[in-house]
Amino acid sequence: MLHKMIRVLIADDSAIARDVVRAGIKTHQSKRYFEIDVVPDGQQALDVLHKKQIDIAFIDINMPGLSGPEVISAMKETKSNGCLAIAMSSDMNEKARAIFTEFGAYHFLKKPFHQEDVAGIVSSYITMTEGYPILIVDDSTTMRKLTRKILENSRFNFDISEADSAAAALKMVSTGKFRIVLTDFHMPDVDGLELAGAIRDQSSKISIYMMSTNDTTYLERSAAFIGITGFLKKPFTAQDIDTVMHKLLGLDDPNFGKVRDLFSFFERERKAS
Repeated sequence: MLHKMIRVLIADDSAIARDVVRAGIKTHQSKRYFEIDVVPDGQQALDVLHKKQIDIAFIDINMPGLSGPEVISAMKETKSNGCLAIAMSSDMNEKARAIFTEFGAYHFLKKPFHQEDVAGIVSSYITMTEGYPILIVDDSTTMRKLTRKILENSRFNFDISEADSAAAALKMVSTGKFRIVLTDFHMPDVDGLELAGAIRDQSSKISIYMMSTNDTTYLERSAAFIGITGFLKKPFTAQDIDTVMHKLLGLDDPNFGKVRDLFSFFERERKAS
């Protein structure tokens, strides 16, 4: 399988930090080809981000000229909008954290860090860009289109298919193609729980997520018994999908990411015990 090159930017005025990041990236060179740009200040970092589409940007918070937060906040106006931005510093104040969160930064590396920390982030990126076959099941054309758009805005790479009924969904699932199913709960004839049970009869490996606009508390025990992986309360966002995928794939939660319980009663019982 041919993988696209990964373009990485390392922006730090510390040569030591730049070398550690580069060493962490190089641990993956047997799997993917990397093009690495290394710069010592914020203005040069922004120049690179304007010039080419960067996939992963390691940005020091405190740099000469433009600071890390200023570079991150300007990133949306560059070719690299949407890249995986990693903030680096020995400390981070609340103002910087607020900027990184607002503009979609992914993670924070506290100095001094090790090449293994960098390698873990690069590994997460590689995992995100693998293809994940996913089936959207909803009788509403509008909701299927909306869900597709949300998936397309996720950091993860999905191969998206759609089904407008439980019968169509089961026929498609029987091909063995899909890894994930997102199904609406309220559908005519067969509801989401019944469909999930039928899917689970076919395969124990497919991850099933239920979409619902209503309070799902009364459904959660039945859903867990059937083998539903979790719920997505409508309206949900691409960031919620990212949270789901991090948990599904066992990836570390991003520092600036959103953590969302998939079965809220599990969390309630844990806190009560």
